[in-house]
Amino acid sequence: MGVASAGMALWRWRRTWSGMIALLLLWGCLGALRMTIWEMHPDMQLKEILSDEPQPVQLHGLVADDPVEVFEPGEAEVEAEEYGRRREDRQTCVLALRHLRTASGWRLLQGRVRATLVQPRALLRYGDEVLVEGTWERVPSPGNPGQYDWRGALARKRIHGLLRARPFDGLVVLQRGKGNPILAAVFRLRERWVRLIQEHFKPRDAGLLLALLLGERTEIDEDLREAFTTTGTIHLLVISGFNVGLIALLLEGFLRLFGLPWRLRLALSALGLGGYCVLTGLAPPVARATLMAWVVLGALALDRVISWPNTLAAAALVILWINPTQLFDAGFQLSFGAVLSLLLFATPWARWLDARMSWLRPVWLRRYLALSLGATSAAWVGLAPVLAWYFHLVAPVSLLANLLIAPLVSALVGFGTALLAVATVWEPVMGWGRGALMGLLDLTMGCVTWCHALPGGVWFVGQPSPLLLAGYYGLIGLSRLHGWLRISPGRLAVVWVAALGVWAWASVAGRAAQSRWLHVDILDVGHGDAIVVRTPGGRTLVVDAGTEEAGRFRVVPFLRWLGTDTVDTLIVTHTDEDHLGGAAPVMRRMRVRRLLTNGVRDATMSARRLRRVVAVRRVPEVVVRAGAALTEPSGPRINVLHPPAGLVPGAEPAANDNSVVLMIGYGSVRLLLTGDIEEEGLPWLMAHAPSLAADVLKVPHHGSRLGDAGRRFFKAVSPRVAVLSVGTAHGLPAPETVAALADTGAFLSTREDGAIRLRTDGTRLEVRTHRRHPHQVPDTF
Repeated sequence: MGVASAGMALWRWRRTWSGMIALLLLWGCLGALRMTIWEMHPDMQLKEILSDEPQPVQLHGLVADDPVEVFEPGEAEVEAEEYGRRREDRQTCVLALRHLRTASGWRLLQGRVRATLVQPRALLRYGDEVLVEGTWERVPSPGNPGQYDWRGALARKRIHGLLRARPFDGLVVLQRGKGNPILAAVFRLRERWVRLIQEHFKPRDAGLLLALLLGERTEIDEDLREAFTTTGTIHLLVISGFNVGLIALLLEGFLRLFGLPWRLRLALSALGLGGYCVLTGLAPPVARATLMAWVVLGALALDRVISWPNTLAAAALVILWINPTQLFDAGFQLSFGAVLSLLLFATPWARWLDARMSWLRPVWLRRYLALSLGATSAAWVGLAPVLAWYFHLVAPVSLLANLLIAPLVSALVGFGTALLAVATVWEPVMGWGRGALMGLLDLTMGCVTWCHALPGGVWFVGQPSPLLLAGYYGLIGLSRLHGWLRISPGRLAVVWVAALGVWAWASVAGRAAQSRWLHVDILDVGHGDAIVVRTPGGRTLVVDAGTEEAGRFRVVPFLRWLGTDTVDTLIVTHTDEDHLGGAAPVMRRMRVRRLLTNGVRDATMSARRLRRVVAVRRVPEVVVRAGAALTEPSGPRINVLHPPAGLVPGAEPAANDNSVVLMIGYGSVRLLLTGDIEEEGLPWLMAHAPSLAADVLKVPHHGSRLGDAGRRFFKAVSPRVAVLSVGTAHGLPAPETVAALADTGAFLSTREDGAIRLRTDGTRLEVRTHRRHPHQVPDTF
């Protein structure tokens, strides 16, 4: 009773400043309590059982979702490293665990893992009870700045492990149909819709339709996905509140045709939105939008006046109470940030634009333009810093792109959903409506591609600092509340000018401070090499780029995290896939000024793909040999030490021993980058290089066995820091190599430490790792 009385007193007190602060503190305490309860959930015990290395396991569990291909950047990388480039013939699902097989027998276990079944002998469905053996491990954490945090994304769904069952592992379906029958029926409908789309459309068109209508993104063309992302229209590609609003309008219009009472229409619309949410795989953006729609429909059914700020807050609080980790999800922040921006700015800006365009006729066009520009401008102003934080870009072209593409996507979603609903019971209608749907698809893809090609439409800005975000939103809040705070427009303008001046001077000072440092970042790309060199003069060199997946999901995101869209020199040391494969994605996403190679032409698919991109982009290719220099004025000395003019005698041209080897010197600090040079190339290098002594050594060939030549080479280099770029494949590094390096100095591995980040001013050498471990080396040498 006393608690209730205190709560009522606090509620009456809420309009005072002290009351508002007290309420915020109360909500903060409740949030911390809810987060603590979340962290104590039994599912968390999996985090203690799993390890970072794959371990054999036997599990009993239940398929807890619809086993479909869902695009996950982390999964694409893991699959490429473990099983090569074959991503077909597999199923992915969430397995709710029941039992774990141990040495003493089966024991109870609660938790959820993401299971990948490679070439399964029995296709699984939602609700299947299974026994499965394979390997499991903890979800890998991001190894590089800017990389997608797959571990965090899955943890917000209570998924803490990865299970892989290969063709030679066991999989037994004990019983089918043990899930919720309603969910099972909806998933069967989803399967039928997927089949209808895939049978009636080409793969490129089907991929876009599956994304727009069902939320599947695996089959979208890579260039098309990039165009949607950089034009700020990716929210139209991901099923979210936009789609939920369209479906709500379609349901309302359809139910009105039958003359149903309005309260019954509201109830049926709520049920329909819930079914649509399940049909799209219970994606968090759809769930958030559906919950908000239910709040609005409930207010209408109860004859309540809708307060949009209160509706937004109620939906957010319910979602956070169900899953408090959603607060740290980019989708949650962008969804509610967009709605809040529309509530604060869209209406007044639309009115202002409408008044300024009074000359435009017809009236409906003027109002559409005013509303669209007001809404997109409001969302852009409200979300630009958040988009820069997560995606490292600012896209002014999004104002135009959303104006053109949003109505096309609205028509696509409305017409496509209606067509699928009818085709479910009468399939021939799909063929009849295919032409109209194809026309809308072509227009949409044409508009996205055109907007993406506009010069200056996208700026890659890197990740802003938290202080900059706080200052920006502080100024936005001050501008919105300046009347209530009794701040005149003139004083507000002075505050803005002063803030912009501080930001400009801070940026200049920061660049000046960085201009004396040479930065070398050895990225974690699994089994492969990718090294980014940034000179004091602001030039960017990339030495190798890992596999194609590593190039797309690790190298390019890291470069964008830095805020660069230009690579001055891309060096491919040799033609192995784990060095050359990522060069093509880097060239497609970045402006590359020149390509340096050892001149060897290979017939592999990755090599042919790179040559095609080089031809299309018209990138000049330069062949380098021992003795070449890449030195720039007042910058580091970059000398090519290998391969010789005629390549290594006796070695195949495409062999690892003909890798390009570089020595980077800045002041008194030297770094040796060795590619994949091996036992045949090392003697030639030691015999002909002027000096191999270096402070930092990138260990050759991922730490493979190098024999006596390797021991003599390590002794000649005598590095203070040896860096090993290695993944989980091929059982590397070799114990002999690790033993030979043990006496040379500090030893770091990208597998354990993540990206190794080095910087030097020519005298000091500073070392940072993306992952911190107890064996961390000293920061400064």
